Amino acid sequence: MPVGTNARRVLRAHGTMWPPMKLLCAILSDGDANRVVDAVVHAGLPGPTRLNTVGGFLRRGNVTLLLGVEDEQASDALDLIRSVVEEGTPSAVGERLATVFVLDTARVVRF
Repeated sequence: MPVGTNARRVLRAHGTMWPPMKLLCAILSDGDANRVVDAVVHAGLPGPTRLNTVGGFLRRGNVTLLLGVEDEQASDALDLIRSVVEEGTPSAVGERLATVFVLDTARVVRF
């Protein structure tokens, strides 16, 4: 298999087929994070893992949400995060509301 195609491969583990997935790492404010988690769960997506973090992109205490979704759900999840943070508290012009990294997963293992 050529280098780089591992992310597109379906992993067979313990007799179960796992579809190709994306990992979304969303860095946002605490207040926005609570609303994003509620919206994600309400939309039927898997509940994200919440990590309280400091510094970096938003330069203050913030939250990093880790959300694993199937490839075809990634765009919907991004749109959902965007809509929640844009309807949140007013921000200064040019202020970053969230930073989201979208990563291909090479492998998904569930125990």
